[in-house]
Amino acid sequence: MKYNGIIEAKLRIIEEKLFEIESWQITSIQQLQHNSMLRNATERALQVAVDAIIDVCEYILALEGISAPDTSANVVKKLIEIGIISDSTEYIDMIRFRNFIVHRYEKIDLEIIYAIVSKKLPVFRNFIHEIRNS
Repeated sequence: MKYNGIIEAKLRIIEEKLFEIESWQITSIQQLQHNSMLRNATERALQVAVDAIIDVCEYILALEGISAPDTSANVVKKLIEIGIISDSTEYIDMIRFRNFIVHRYEKIDLEIIYAIVSKKLPVFRNFIHEIRNS
């Protein structure tokens, strides 16, 4: 199913944030510990990328005539239910991470941020691929 330009624009935002994060060449947690600007930029880029995932899911549900559930995690689960994206706990984990940095911003575990940057960026690419090919 092909979706509108708003959804494609959101997917491009995710791609832009991934490109930014990768261009910073974060190779150790120490880089994040010792460089507050890099740490803050990384947190923000990840938050924006996850927010764009949520937006895409909400737009698709609206286009499908389905009311959005009450939480962001449930919005993603709804897209899984209707077969738009695969059943991936990694998408839900990203939503939880986003909620954590938005609501518990005063103490964010750098190990989590580094783990996402070093191992979980393909989750975002997989989401983009699934939406574009749905």
